[in-house]
Amino acid sequence: MKLSKKRKLIWWLNIVIGTFLCFFSVFLTGFGFLSIRNLLGQEITNRNALLKLNVSHVNRSLESIESYFYQFFSDSEEVVRLETGGSETQLFMAKQEITESLVKILGWNESLQFLFYYVPGSRERTFIRVTAGRGMVLRDDLLERRVKEYIDSWLEERHPAGRGYLLLREGNEGYLVRFYKVRNSYIGMCLNGDAVLKPLEELTAEGGCLAFICDLEGNVISATEDFRDYIDVTANGSFEEMGGRRYLQLSYLSAEGDFYVGTWTESASLAGQMRGIRMLIVVFIAGILLFVVLFSATMHRALYRPVQAMDMAMKKVGDGEWDHVVKSDSIVLEYDNMLHNFNEMVSEIKNLKIANYEKELDIQRSYLQYLQMQVNPHFYLNALNIIYSLAQVGNYSLIQEMTMSLVEYSRYMFRSPKSLVTVQQEMEHVENYMKIQRLRFRDRIAFTADISSEVEDALIPPFVIQSFVENSVKYAVDFERQNICTVKGTLIESHGELFVLIEVRDNGKGYQEEVLASMKNGSAADDSGKYVGIRNVRQRLALVFGDAAQLILKNEEGAVALISIPLRWQEDEADGAL
Repeated sequence: MKLSKKRKLIWWLNIVIGTFLCFFSVFLTGFGFLSIRNLLGQEITNRNALLKLNVSHVNRSLESIESYFYQFFSDSEEVVRLETGGSETQLFMAKQEITESLVKILGWNESLQFLFYYVPGSRERTFIRVTAGRGMVLRDDLLERRVKEYIDSWLEERHPAGRGYLLLREGNEGYLVRFYKVRNSYIGMCLNGDAVLKPLEELTAEGGCLAFICDLEGNVISATEDFRDYIDVTANGSFEEMGGRRYLQLSYLSAEGDFYVGTWTESASLAGQMRGIRMLIVVFIAGILLFVVLFSATMHRALYRPVQAMDMAMKKVGDGEWDHVVKSDSIVLEYDNMLHNFNEMVSEIKNLKIANYEKELDIQRSYLQYLQMQVNPHFYLNALNIIYSLAQVGNYSLIQEMTMSLVEYSRYMFRSPKSLVTVQQEMEHVENYMKIQRLRFRDRIAFTADISSEVEDALIPPFVIQSFVENSVKYAVDFERQNICTVKGTLIESHGELFVLIEVRDNGKGYQEEVLASMKNGSAADDSGKYVGIRNVRQRLALVFGDAAQLILKNEEGAVALISIPLRWQEDEADGAL
Protein backbone atom coordinates (compact mmCIF):
# COMPACT_ATOMS: atom_id res chain seq x y z
CA MET A 1 0.00 0.00 0.00
CA LYS A 2 1.40 3.40 -1.00
CA LEU A 3 1.55 5.74 1.96
CA SER A 4 0.65 9.41 1.60
CA LYS A 5 3.43 11.96 2.00
CA LYS A 6 3.92 12.85 5.64
CA ARG A 7 3.85 16.48 6.72
CA LYS A 8 4.74 18.32 9.89
CA LEU A 9 1.96 18.95 12.37
CA ILE A 10 2.27 22.73 11.89
CA TRP A 11 1.56 22.20 8.17
CA TRP A 12 -1.66 20.35 8.98
CA LEU A 13 -2.68 23.01 11.49
CA ASN A 14 -2.15 25.69 8.84
CA ILE A 15 -4.23 23.66 6.37
CA VAL A 16 -7.07 23.36 8.90
CA ILE A 17 -6.98 27.06 9.73
CA GLY A 18 -6.68 28.04 6.05
CA THR A 19 -9.64 25.84 5.14
CA PHE A 20 -11.60 27.36 8.01
CA LEU A 21 -10.82 30.90 6.78
CA CYS A 22 -11.70 30.05 3.17
CA PHE A 23 -15.02 28.57 4.25
CA PHE A 24 -15.99 31.60 6.30
CA SER A 25 -14.79 33.99 3.58
CA VAL A 26 -17.17 32.33 1.14
CA PHE A 27 -19.87 32.28 3.81
CA LEU A 28 -19.45 35.96 4.65
CA THR A 29 -19.36 36.93 0.97
CA GLY A 30 -22.59 35.07 0.35
CA PHE A 31 -24.12 36.41 3.56
CA GLY A 32 -23.23 39.99 2.63
CA PHE A 33 -24.52 39.59 -0.91
CA LEU A 34 -27.83 38.08 0.23
CA SER A 35 -28.24 40.63 3.00
CA ILE A 36 -27.67 43.58 0.69
CA ARG A 37 -29.93 42.07 -1.95
CA ASN A 38 -32.67 41.46 0.65
CA LEU A 39 -32.24 44.98 1.99
CA LEU A 40 -32.49 46.38 -1.52
CA GLY A 41 -35.58 44.24 -2.16
CA GLN A 42 -37.16 45.53 1.05
CA GLU A 43 -36.37 49.11 0.05
CA ILE A 44 -37.95 48.53 -3.37
CA THR A 45 -41.03 47.06 -1.70
CA ASN A 46 -41.37 50.04 0.65
CA ARG A 47 -40.97 52.56 -2.16
CA ASN A 48 -43.44 50.71 -4.36
CA ALA A 49 -45.91 50.80 -1.48
CA LEU A 50 -45.51 54.57 -1.21
CA LEU A 51 -45.99 54.96 -4.97
CA LYS A 52 -49.10 52.81 -4.86
CA LEU A 53 -50.43 54.79 -1.92
CA ASN A 54 -49.83 58.05 -3.76
CA VAL A 55 -51.58 56.92 -6.93
CA SER A 56 -54.44 55.46 -4.92
CA HIS A 57 -54.82 58.75 -3.06
CA VAL A 58 -55.05 60.68 -6.33
CA ASN A 59 -57.60 58.23 -7.73
CA ARG A 60 -59.74 58.30 -4.59
CA SER A 61 -59.81 62.09 -4.47
CA LEU A 62 -60.84 62.24 -8.11
CA GLU A 63 -63.42 59.49 -7.66
CA SER A 64 -65.17 61.56 -5.00
CA ILE A 65 -65.39 64.46 -7.45
CA GLU A 66 -66.51 62.11 -10.22
CA SER A 67 -69.29 60.80 -7.97
CA TYR A 68 -70.61 64.32 -7.46
CA PHE A 69 -70.34 65.01 -11.19
CA TYR A 70 -72.60 62.10 -11.95
CA GLN A 71 -75.07 63.01 -9.25
CA PHE A 72 -75.37 66.60 -10.43
CA PHE A 73 -74.99 66.38 -14.18
CA SER A 74 -76.76 63.11 -15.03
CA ASP A 75 -80.23 64.54 -14.24
CA SER A 76 -79.44 68.21 -14.64
CA GLU A 77 -81.95 70.23 -16.69
CA GLU A 78 -79.18 72.68 -17.50
CA VAL A 79 -77.16 69.94 -19.18
CA VAL A 80 -80.20 68.90 -21.23
CA ARG A 81 -80.83 72.53 -22.20
CA LEU A 82 -77.24 73.07 -23.37
CA GLU A 83 -77.24 69.81 -25.36
CA THR A 84 -80.65 70.38 -27.04
CA GLY A 85 -80.64 74.17 -27.35
CA GLY A 86 -82.98 76.95 -26.25
CA SER A 87 -83.35 80.68 -26.02
CA GLU A 88 -80.35 82.83 -25.24
CA THR A 89 -81.71 83.56 -21.78
CA GLN A 90 -82.22 79.88 -21.06
CA LEU A 91 -78.77 78.98 -22.31
CA PHE A 92 -77.22 81.81 -20.29
CA MET A 93 -78.96 80.69 -17.12
CA ALA A 94 -77.91 77.08 -17.73
CA LYS A 95 -74.31 78.13 -18.17
CA GLN A 96 -74.41 80.16 -14.97
CA GLU A 97 -75.82 77.24 -13.00
CA ILE A 98 -73.17 74.85 -14.29
CA THR A 99 -70.40 77.41 -13.67
CA GLU A 100 -71.49 77.84 -10.05
CA SER A 101 -71.45 74.06 -9.55
CA LEU A 102 -67.97 73.80 -11.01
CA VAL A 103 -66.72 76.62 -8.80
CA LYS A 104 -68.06 74.82 -5.76
CA ILE A 105 -66.34 71.57 -6.73
CA LEU A 106 -63.05 73.33 -7.55
CA GLY A 107 -62.52 74.26 -3.92
CA TRP A 108 -62.59 70.63 -2.78
CA ASN A 109 -59.13 69.74 -4.06
CA GLU A 110 -56.06 71.98 -4.10
CA SER A 111 -54.45 69.87 -6.84
CA LEU A 112 -57.06 70.94 -9.41
CA GLN A 113 -55.87 73.42 -12.06
CA PHE A 114 -59.33 73.90 -13.60
CA LEU A 115 -62.67 72.13 -14.18
CA PHE A 116 -64.55 72.15 -17.44
CA TYR A 117 -67.83 71.24 -19.07
CA TYR A 118 -67.93 70.66 -22.85
CA VAL A 119 -70.75 69.80 -25.27
CA PRO A 120 -69.00 68.80 -28.56
CA GLY A 121 -72.22 67.90 -30.40
CA SER A 122 -74.18 71.10 -29.75
CA ARG A 123 -74.63 73.88 -32.23
CA GLU A 124 -72.71 76.33 -30.07
CA ARG A 125 -70.06 73.76 -28.93
CA THR A 126 -70.34 75.13 -25.41
CA PHE A 127 -67.14 74.97 -23.28
CA ILE A 128 -67.32 76.16 -19.69
CA ARG A 129 -64.02 76.41 -17.74
CA VAL A 130 -63.54 77.28 -14.09
CA THR A 131 -59.90 78.04 -13.27
CA ALA A 132 -58.20 78.13 -9.89
CA GLY A 133 -57.16 81.55 -8.69
CA ARG A 134 -53.49 80.67 -9.10
CA GLY A 135 -54.00 79.77 -12.77
CA MET A 136 -52.52 81.62 -15.73
CA VAL A 137 -55.07 82.58 -18.37
CA LEU A 138 -52.85 82.11 -21.43
CA ARG A 139 -51.67 78.75 -20.26
CA ASP A 140 -55.18 77.62 -19.39
CA ASP A 141 -56.41 78.78 -22.78
CA LEU A 142 -53.77 76.64 -24.42
CA LEU A 143 -54.73 73.64 -22.28
CA GLU A 144 -58.42 74.25 -23.13
CA ARG A 145 -57.67 74.17 -26.84
CA ARG A 146 -55.73 70.91 -26.56
CA VAL A 147 -58.51 69.33 -24.48
CA LYS A 148 -61.09 70.26 -27.13
CA GLU A 149 -58.90 68.83 -29.89
CA TYR A 150 -58.42 65.59 -27.99
CA ILE A 151 -62.12 65.12 -27.34
CA ASP A 152 -63.15 66.00 -30.87
CA SER A 153 -60.52 64.02 -32.75
CA TRP A 154 -59.99 60.98 -30.53
CA LEU A 155 -62.44 60.45 -27.71
CA GLU A 156 -65.58 60.87 -29.80
CA GLU A 157 -64.41 58.48 -32.49
CA ARG A 158 -62.36 55.85 -30.62
CA HIS A 159 -63.54 55.94 -27.03
CA PRO A 160 -67.33 56.27 -26.93
CA ALA A 161 -67.36 55.53 -23.18
CA GLY A 162 -65.64 58.88 -22.73
CA ARG A 163 -63.47 58.01 -19.74
CA GLY A 164 -59.72 58.30 -19.35
CA TYR A 165 -56.68 60.49 -18.85
CA LEU A 166 -54.95 62.98 -21.12
CA LEU A 167 -51.37 63.77 -20.16
CA LEU A 168 -50.12 67.19 -21.35
CA ARG A 169 -46.84 69.01 -21.06
CA GLU A 170 -46.42 72.70 -21.65
CA GLY A 171 -42.90 74.03 -21.18
CA ASN A 172 -41.61 72.73 -17.86
CA GLU A 173 -45.09 72.03 -16.51
CA GLY A 174 -47.03 68.78 -16.73
CA TYR A 175 -50.76 68.18 -16.36
CA LEU A 176 -53.18 65.28 -16.00
CA VAL A 177 -56.64 65.80 -17.51
CA ARG A 178 -59.39 63.41 -16.38
CA PHE A 179 -62.52 62.95 -18.57
CA TYR A 180 -66.03 61.77 -17.74
CA LYS A 181 -68.89 61.54 -20.24
CA VAL A 182 -72.36 62.37 -18.94
CA ARG A 183 -75.15 62.00 -21.51
CA ASN A 184 -73.66 63.66 -24.60
CA SER A 185 -71.44 66.08 -22.69
CA TYR A 186 -67.97 65.82 -21.18
CA ILE A 187 -66.96 66.98 -17.76
CA GLY A 188 -63.43 66.83 -16.48
CA MET A 189 -60.66 68.21 -14.41
CA CYS A 190 -57.06 69.21 -14.98
CA LEU A 191 -54.48 68.45 -12.27
CA ASN A 192 -51.03 69.98 -11.96
CA GLY A 193 -48.34 67.28 -12.09
CA ASP A 194 -46.31 68.86 -9.27
CA ALA A 195 -49.36 68.68 -7.01
CA VAL A 196 -49.80 64.99 -7.83
CA LEU A 197 -46.16 64.31 -6.89
CA LYS A 198 -46.33 66.35 -3.67
CA PRO A 199 -47.21 63.33 -1.43
CA LEU A 200 -43.86 61.79 -2.48
CA GLU A 201 -41.93 64.50 -0.66
CA GLU A 202 -41.13 61.90 2.01
CA LEU A 203 -38.89 60.18 -0.55
CA THR A 204 -37.56 63.16 -2.49
CA ALA A 205 -36.69 65.09 0.68
CA GLU A 206 -33.93 62.53 1.41
CA GLY A 207 -31.79 63.88 -1.42
CA GLY A 208 -30.59 61.90 -4.39
CA CYS A 209 -34.20 60.98 -5.25
CA LEU A 210 -36.64 62.49 -7.74
CA ALA A 211 -40.24 61.63 -8.62
CA PHE A 212 -41.89 61.65 -12.03
CA ILE A 213 -45.09 61.06 -13.98
CA CYS A 214 -44.98 59.56 -17.47
CA ASP A 215 -47.42 58.16 -19.99
CA LEU A 216 -47.61 54.56 -21.19
CA GLU A 217 -44.89 55.14 -23.79
CA GLY A 218 -42.44 56.49 -21.19
CA ASN A 219 -42.74 60.18 -22.10
CA VAL A 220 -42.07 62.19 -18.93
CA ILE A 221 -44.89 64.62 -18.21
CA SER A 222 -43.81 66.03 -14.86
CA ALA A 223 -40.88 65.58 -12.47
CA THR A 224 -39.69 67.07 -9.18
CA GLU A 225 -36.34 68.03 -10.78
CA ASP A 226 -34.91 68.52 -14.25
CA PHE A 227 -35.16 65.11 -15.81
CA ARG A 228 -34.87 63.30 -19.08
CA ASP A 229 -37.77 63.42 -21.52
CA TYR A 230 -38.12 59.67 -21.91
CA ILE A 231 -37.62 56.57 -19.74
CA ASP A 232 -37.95 52.83 -20.31
CA VAL A 233 -41.07 51.86 -18.35
CA THR A 234 -40.15 48.15 -18.68
CA ALA A 235 -36.97 48.68 -16.60
CA ASN A 236 -38.79 48.76 -13.28
CA GLY A 237 -36.49 47.77 -10.39
CA SER A 238 -33.28 48.15 -12.43
CA PHE A 239 -30.42 50.63 -12.31
CA GLU A 240 -30.16 53.30 -15.01
CA GLU A 241 -27.35 55.73 -15.88
CA MET A 242 -27.81 59.52 -16.00
CA GLY A 243 -25.13 62.19 -15.78
CA GLY A 244 -22.47 59.67 -14.83
CA ARG A 245 -24.54 58.41 -11.88
CA ARG A 246 -26.55 55.26 -11.32
CA TYR A 247 -30.20 55.48 -10.31
CA LEU A 248 -32.68 52.84 -9.17
CA GLN A 249 -35.86 53.21 -11.23
CA LEU A 250 -39.22 52.31 -9.69
CA SER A 251 -42.61 52.97 -11.24
CA TYR A 252 -46.23 52.12 -10.47
CA LEU A 253 -49.00 51.95 -13.06
CA SER A 254 -52.24 53.69 -12.19
CA ALA A 255 -55.26 51.47 -11.65
CA GLU A 256 -56.86 53.22 -14.63
CA GLY A 257 -53.82 52.08 -16.66
CA ASP A 258 -53.17 55.46 -18.28
CA PHE A 259 -50.01 56.77 -16.55
CA TYR A 260 -47.05 55.82 -14.34
CA VAL A 261 -45.86 57.44 -11.14
CA GLY A 262 -42.28 56.58 -10.23
CA THR A 263 -38.98 57.52 -8.63
CA TRP A 264 -35.33 57.57 -9.54
CA THR A 265 -33.08 57.07 -6.49
CA GLU A 266 -29.33 57.55 -6.65
CA SER A 267 -27.42 54.38 -5.69
CA ALA A 268 -25.16 56.41 -3.38
CA SER A 269 -28.12 57.27 -1.14
CA LEU A 270 -29.16 53.61 -1.02
CA ALA A 271 -25.63 52.69 0.05
CA GLY A 272 -26.04 54.84 3.13
CA GLN A 273 -29.04 52.78 4.17
CA MET A 274 -26.97 49.61 3.81
CA ARG A 275 -24.23 50.91 6.09
CA GLY A 276 -25.71 49.06 9.06
CA ILE A 277 -25.54 45.63 7.42
CA ARG A 278 -22.02 46.33 6.22
CA MET A 279 -20.97 47.30 9.74
CA LEU A 280 -22.50 44.06 11.00
CA ILE A 281 -20.46 42.09 8.46
CA VAL A 282 -17.27 43.91 9.51
CA VAL A 283 -17.94 43.10 13.18
CA PHE A 284 -18.65 39.50 12.22
CA ILE A 285 -15.39 39.24 10.27
CA ALA A 286 -13.45 40.74 13.18
CA GLY A 287 -15.01 38.19 15.51
CA ILE A 288 -14.09 35.35 13.17
CA LEU A 289 -10.49 36.57 12.88
CA LEU A 290 -10.24 36.84 16.67
CA PHE A 291 -11.59 33.31 16.98
CA VAL A 292 -9.06 32.04 14.44
CA VAL A 293 -6.21 33.70 16.34
CA LEU A 294 -7.34 32.17 19.63
CA PHE A 295 -7.92 28.80 17.97
CA SER A 296 -4.47 28.88 16.37
CA ALA A 297 -2.81 29.78 19.67
CA THR A 298 -4.71 27.04 21.49
CA MET A 299 -3.85 24.41 18.89
CA HIS A 300 -0.20 25.52 18.93
CA ARG A 301 -0.03 25.06 22.68
CA ALA A 302 -2.25 21.99 22.94
CA LEU A 303 -0.94 20.02 19.96
CA TYR A 304 2.07 21.37 18.15
CA ARG A 305 4.40 22.26 21.02
CA PRO A 306 3.91 18.95 22.92
CA VAL A 307 4.40 16.87 19.77
CA GLN A 308 7.43 18.96 18.78
CA ALA A 309 8.88 18.53 22.26
CA MET A 310 8.31 14.77 22.10
CA ASP A 311 9.91 14.59 18.64
CA MET A 312 13.00 16.50 19.78
CA ALA A 313 13.21 14.41 22.97
CA MET A 314 13.15 11.14 21.02
CA LYS A 315 15.92 12.43 18.76
CA LYS A 316 18.08 13.40 21.75
CA VAL A 317 17.42 10.08 23.48
CA GLY A 318 18.31 8.37 20.24
CA ASP A 319 21.60 10.29 20.29
CA GLY A 320 22.29 9.00 23.82
CA GLU A 321 21.22 12.03 25.89
CA TRP A 322 19.52 10.04 28.65
CA ASP A 323 19.42 13.02 31.03
CA HIS A 324 17.04 14.92 28.76
CA VAL A 325 13.64 15.60 30.36
CA VAL A 326 10.61 16.76 28.38
CA LYS A 327 8.83 19.63 30.11
CA SER A 328 5.07 19.53 29.62
CA ASP A 329 2.88 22.63 29.49
CA SER A 330 0.13 21.08 27.39
CA ILE A 331 -3.47 21.72 28.36
CA VAL A 332 -4.43 18.27 27.07
CA LEU A 333 -4.39 15.69 29.88
CA GLU A 334 -3.53 12.78 27.59
CA TYR A 335 -0.49 14.60 26.24
CA ASP A 336 0.65 15.46 29.73
CA ASN A 337 0.32 11.80 30.78
CA MET A 338 2.16 10.65 27.68
CA LEU A 339 5.07 13.03 28.25
CA HIS A 340 5.22 12.06 31.91
CA ASN A 341 5.32 8.36 30.97
CA PHE A 342 7.96 9.08 28.36
CA ASN A 343 10.17 10.79 30.95
CA GLU A 344 9.66 7.87 33.30
CA MET A 345 10.51 5.45 30.50
CA VAL A 346 13.73 7.30 29.65
CA SER A 347 14.65 7.51 33.32
CA GLU A 348 14.02 3.82 33.83
CA ILE A 349 15.96 2.93 30.70
CA LYS A 350 18.79 5.07 31.97
CA ASN A 351 18.70 3.34 35.36
CA LEU A 352 18.66 -0.04 33.70
CA LYS A 353 21.66 0.89 31.62
CA ILE A 354 23.52 2.06 34.72
CA ALA A 355 22.53 -1.07 36.61
CA ASN A 356 23.73 -3.25 33.74
CA TYR A 357 27.11 -1.51 33.75
CA GLU A 358 27.49 -1.49 37.55
CA LYS A 359 26.55 -5.14 38.09
CA GLU A 360 28.89 -7.79 36.88
CA LEU A 361 26.34 -10.23 35.50
CA ASP A 362 27.23 -13.29 33.59
CA ILE A 363 27.46 -12.87 29.85
CA GLN A 364 24.31 -14.89 29.10
CA ARG A 365 21.99 -12.74 31.28
CA SER A 366 23.58 -9.53 29.95
CA TYR A 367 23.06 -10.70 26.40
CA LEU A 368 19.46 -11.67 27.24
CA GLN A 369 18.79 -8.16 28.61
CA TYR A 370 20.34 -6.65 25.48
CA LEU A 371 18.14 -8.74 23.20
CA GLN A 372 15.04 -7.83 25.20
CA MET A 373 15.87 -4.12 24.98
CA GLN A 374 16.41 -4.56 21.25
CA VAL A 375 12.78 -5.53 20.90
CA ASN A 376 11.02 -3.22 23.39
CA PRO A 377 12.18 0.23 22.19
CA HIS A 378 11.37 -0.76 18.61
CA PHE A 379 7.72 -1.40 19.47
CA TYR A 380 7.48 1.59 21.77
CA LEU A 381 8.69 3.98 19.09
CA ASN A 382 6.18 2.49 16.64
CA ALA A 383 3.42 3.10 19.19
CA LEU A 384 4.55 6.70 19.61
CA ASN A 385 4.39 7.13 15.82
CA ILE A 386 0.77 5.93 15.94
CA ILE A 387 0.03 8.53 18.64
CA TYR A 388 1.73 11.15 16.51
CA SER A 389 -0.40 10.19 13.51
CA LEU A 390 -3.56 10.38 15.63
CA ALA A 391 -2.48 13.81 16.87
CA GLN A 392 -2.15 14.98 13.26
CA VAL A 393 -5.86 14.36 12.67
CA GLY A 394 -6.87 15.57 16.15
CA ASN A 395 -8.54 12.30 17.22
CA TYR A 396 -8.31 12.90 20.98
CA SER A 397 -10.48 9.96 22.05
CA LEU A 398 -8.22 7.48 20.24
CA ILE A 399 -5.14 9.30 21.59
CA GLN A 400 -6.48 8.73 25.11
CA GLU A 401 -7.22 5.08 24.44
CA MET A 402 -3.85 4.59 22.74
CA THR A 403 -1.98 6.30 25.58
CA MET A 404 -3.58 4.11 28.24
CA SER A 405 -2.81 1.00 26.19
CA LEU A 406 0.78 2.18 25.89
CA VAL A 407 0.93 2.68 29.66
CA GLU A 408 -0.16 -0.94 30.18
CA TYR A 409 2.43 -2.08 27.68
CA SER A 410 5.10 -0.02 29.45
CA ARG A 411 4.26 -1.57 32.79
CA TYR A 412 4.94 -5.00 31.34
CA MET A 413 8.07 -3.84 29.57
CA PHE A 414 9.60 -2.11 32.59
CA ARG A 415 8.52 -4.51 35.29
CA SER A 416 11.11 -5.82 37.70
CA PRO A 417 13.61 -7.80 35.62
CA LYS A 418 12.88 -11.52 35.54
CA SER A 419 14.31 -14.24 33.32
CA LEU A 420 10.96 -15.82 32.53
CA VAL A 421 7.27 -14.94 32.55
CA THR A 422 4.18 -17.12 32.63
CA VAL A 423 2.26 -17.90 29.47
CA GLN A 424 -0.72 -16.05 30.94
CA GLN A 425 1.37 -12.90 31.52
CA GLU A 426 2.77 -13.09 28.00
CA MET A 427 -0.74 -13.48 26.53
CA GLU A 428 -2.01 -10.51 28.52
CA HIS A 429 0.83 -8.54 27.00
CA VAL A 430 -0.03 -9.88 23.51
CA GLU A 431 -3.70 -8.94 24.03
CA ASN A 432 -2.63 -5.43 24.97
CA TYR A 433 -0.38 -5.29 21.89
CA MET A 434 -3.26 -6.38 19.64
CA LYS A 435 -5.51 -3.81 21.25
CA ILE A 436 -3.06 -1.14 20.10
CA GLN A 437 -2.92 -2.69 16.62
CA ARG A 438 -6.72 -2.79 16.38
CA LEU A 439 -6.70 0.93 17.06
CA ARG A 440 -4.47 1.21 14.04
CA PHE A 441 -6.14 -1.26 11.67
CA ARG A 442 -9.73 -1.13 13.02
CA ASP A 443 -11.72 -4.09 11.71
CA ARG A 444 -9.13 -5.25 9.21
CA ILE A 445 -7.44 -7.63 11.63
CA ALA A 446 -8.94 -10.38 13.80
CA PHE A 447 -7.09 -12.06 16.67
CA THR A 448 -8.05 -15.20 18.56
CA ALA A 449 -6.24 -17.06 21.35
CA ASP A 450 -6.81 -20.59 22.63
CA ILE A 451 -4.53 -21.27 25.60
CA SER A 452 -5.02 -24.47 27.57
CA SER A 453 -5.39 -23.98 31.32
CA GLU A 454 -2.63 -26.59 31.75
CA VAL A 455 0.02 -24.23 30.41
CA GLU A 456 -1.18 -20.83 31.69
CA ASP A 457 1.31 -20.90 34.59
CA ALA A 458 4.17 -22.39 32.55
CA LEU A 459 7.28 -20.19 32.22
CA ILE A 460 8.59 -18.93 28.91
CA PRO A 461 11.00 -16.14 27.88
CA PRO A 462 9.21 -12.79 27.53
CA PHE A 463 8.19 -11.54 24.09
CA VAL A 464 8.38 -15.01 22.51
CA ILE A 465 4.72 -15.12 21.50
CA GLN A 466 4.51 -11.36 21.00
CA SER A 467 7.38 -11.37 18.49
CA PHE A 468 5.58 -13.75 16.11
CA VAL A 469 2.24 -11.97 16.56
CA GLU A 470 4.01 -8.70 15.75
CA ASN A 471 5.62 -10.39 12.75
CA SER A 472 2.15 -11.36 11.46
CA VAL A 473 0.91 -7.82 11.89
CA LYS A 474 3.92 -6.34 10.10
CA TYR A 475 4.16 -8.72 7.14
CA ALA A 476 0.82 -10.51 6.79
CA VAL A 477 -1.69 -7.67 6.99
CA ASP A 478 -3.37 -7.05 3.63
CA PHE A 479 -5.81 -4.14 3.30
CA GLU A 480 -7.73 -5.96 0.58
CA ARG A 481 -9.11 -8.71 2.85
CA GLN A 482 -9.80 -9.73 6.41
CA ASN A 483 -6.56 -10.59 8.24
CA ILE A 484 -6.59 -13.34 10.88
CA CYS A 485 -3.99 -14.16 13.50
CA THR A 486 -4.43 -17.03 15.97
CA VAL A 487 -2.40 -18.24 18.95
CA LYS A 488 -2.82 -21.73 20.40
CA GLY A 489 -1.09 -23.12 23.49
CA THR A 490 -1.21 -26.81 24.52
CA LEU A 491 0.68 -29.27 26.70
CA ILE A 492 2.34 -32.19 24.85
CA GLU A 493 4.57 -35.12 25.76
CA SER A 494 7.71 -36.11 23.86
CA HIS A 495 10.22 -38.79 24.85
CA GLY A 496 8.80 -38.94 28.36
CA GLU A 497 9.04 -35.17 28.96
CA LEU A 498 6.33 -32.49 28.99
CA PHE A 499 6.56 -29.51 26.66
CA VAL A 500 4.59 -26.34 26.08
CA LEU A 501 3.68 -26.10 22.40
CA ILE A 502 2.88 -22.59 21.16
CA GLU A 503 1.45 -22.23 17.65
CA VAL A 504 1.20 -18.79 16.00
CA ARG A 505 -0.63 -18.77 12.66
CA ASP A 506 -1.82 -16.11 10.19
CA ASN A 507 -3.52 -16.10 6.77
CA GLY A 508 -0.92 -13.91 5.05
CA LYS A 509 1.49 -14.67 2.23
CA GLY A 510 3.71 -16.75 4.49
CA TYR A 511 7.45 -16.56 5.14
CA GLN A 512 9.74 -15.78 2.26
CA GLU A 513 11.77 -18.67 0.98
CA GLU A 514 15.05 -17.01 1.99
CA VAL A 515 13.78 -16.75 5.57
CA LEU A 516 12.93 -20.46 5.72
CA ALA A 517 16.30 -21.27 4.21
CA SER A 518 18.13 -19.03 6.69
CA MET A 519 16.71 -21.03 9.60
CA LYS A 520 18.91 -23.91 8.52
CA ASN A 521 22.14 -21.89 8.67
CA GLY A 522 21.44 -20.13 12.00
CA SER A 523 20.12 -16.75 10.83
CA ALA A 524 16.51 -15.62 10.49
CA ALA A 525 17.12 -12.09 9.22
CA ASP A 526 18.30 -10.74 5.92
CA ASP A 527 20.85 -7.98 5.40
CA SER A 528 18.17 -5.30 5.72
CA GLY A 529 17.35 -6.39 9.27
CA LYS A 530 13.93 -7.96 8.52
CA TYR A 531 12.71 -10.70 10.86
CA VAL A 532 15.21 -9.71 13.55
CA GLY A 533 12.58 -10.71 16.10
CA ILE A 534 12.68 -14.34 14.91
CA ARG A 535 16.43 -14.44 15.38
CA ASN A 536 16.12 -12.94 18.88
CA VAL A 537 13.50 -15.50 19.89
CA ARG A 538 15.64 -18.38 18.74
CA GLN A 539 18.74 -17.01 20.51
CA ARG A 540 16.87 -16.45 23.75
CA LEU A 541 15.37 -19.94 23.64
CA ALA A 542 18.87 -21.33 23.19
CA LEU A 543 20.24 -19.25 26.10
CA VAL A 544 17.53 -20.37 28.51
CA PHE A 545 16.74 -23.96 27.43
CA GLY A 546 19.63 -24.96 25.22
CA ASP A 547 18.78 -27.64 22.65
CA ALA A 548 15.63 -28.66 24.53
CA ALA A 549 13.59 -25.83 22.93
CA GLN A 550 12.74 -25.87 19.25
CA LEU A 551 11.49 -23.28 16.75
CA ILE A 552 9.93 -24.42 13.49
CA LEU A 553 8.73 -22.07 10.71
CA LYS A 554 6.61 -23.19 7.77
CA ASN A 555 3.91 -22.02 5.33
CA GLU A 556 0.39 -23.51 5.42
CA GLU A 557 -2.04 -21.07 3.78
CA GLY A 558 -0.05 -18.45 5.62
CA ALA A 559 2.82 -18.25 8.08
CA VAL A 560 3.00 -20.85 10.88
CA ALA A 561 5.43 -20.73 13.81
CA LEU A 562 5.70 -23.72 16.19
CA ILE A 563 7.56 -23.11 19.48
CA SER A 564 8.30 -26.07 21.73
CA ILE A 565 9.51 -25.18 25.26
CA PRO A 566 10.25 -27.58 28.17
CA LEU A 567 7.61 -27.29 30.87
CA ARG A 568 8.69 -25.22 33.86
CA TRP A 569 6.56 -23.91 36.67
CA GLN A 570 6.67 -20.74 38.74
CA GLU A 571 8.11 -22.67 41.74
CA ASP A 572 11.09 -23.86 39.70
CA GLU A 573 11.99 -20.30 38.75
CA ALA A 574 11.67 -19.13 42.32
CA ASP A 575 14.09 -21.86 43.39
CA GLY A 576 16.70 -20.55 41.00
CA ALA A 577 16.40 -23.20 38.34
CA LEU A 578 17.89 -20.81 35.79
